[in-house]
Amino acid sequence: MKDKIKNIKKEFEVYLKDSLVYLDNVPEPLATAVTYALEGGKRLRPILALFGAEFMQKDIKQVFEIALGLECIHNYSLCHDDLPCMDDDLLRHGKASCHAVFGEGMALLAGDGLLNLAFEFMLAKQNASIEHYKAVAYISRMSGVHGMVGGQCIDMVTEELRDKSLAEVIKLNMLKTACLFKGALVGSIISLGASDEEVSALETYAEKIGLIFQIIDDILDITSTSDVMGKSVNKDNANNKITYISIVGMQDALLDIEKLEAEAIAAVEKFGTRAGNLINFAKYLSRRIN
Repeated sequence: MKDKIKNIKKEFEVYLKDSLVYLDNVPEPLATAVTYALEGGKRLRPILALFGAEFMQKDIKQVFEIALGLECIHNYSLCHDDLPCMDDDLLRHGKASCHAVFGEGMALLAGDGLLNLAFEFMLAKQNASIEHYKAVAYISRMSGVHGMVGGQCIDMVTEELRDKSLAEVIKLNMLKTACLFKGALVGSIISLGASDEEVSALETYAEKIGLIFQIIDDILDITSTSDVMGKSVNKDNANNKITYISIVGMQDALLDIEKLEAEAIAAVEKFGTRAGNLINFAKYLSRRIN
């Protein structure tokens, strides 16, 4: 799976780089800030979109616009997350966060620009089908107030507005993290004419791996280093933040990861060899702590 991710990521990086000529006439330093924000990162969301195309037995190039849009949305959210008014973080992708380099105002504009660029890129697809536009609408919902932005709201509201329960933390993780995973994978297959059965199964899968990803991120915030993670660590503890780990503890969290992995695989294994990448990707994510 590591080799598969490396190869598919390499193809996406070429497409991303070629697409950045679109910024040639954008005022400076905004163009540089947007480009800077897009540099680095694991590219998990575009990789999921490309896996969606392979699941549908289509050429991955058919969903490049969607993959790029998802990465723009993801990085817009990081530009804004890192601002002092939100998570106040100076490190991202192993380098200084956007506002630390370009200032708060320009980082805010870079995030705004990336969000709009996401839809410019996705809607620029030539000879797009109605399914493609349905996919863009789905991605919009998954990344907006009913999805990722809604999750960010729960994450940043004051303590008195939170019930601090495990159910709330799961809802937070589902909205803030899993919804964008759904946008990437399910948006991709919707654009390629997926059936209701396929959409339902891959939504369940994406929800499970999104929860896995966030639980492991919470673990790594405790056990890893900034050099390895490419971002600040130990922030949750320092800020007395309510997380999955702070509620259930490390041991139960590890058991829950195993359960979620099994549920993710069960959701897609009925599709046989078509689900091979997805099954291996779930196992890959679950083992990020090793």
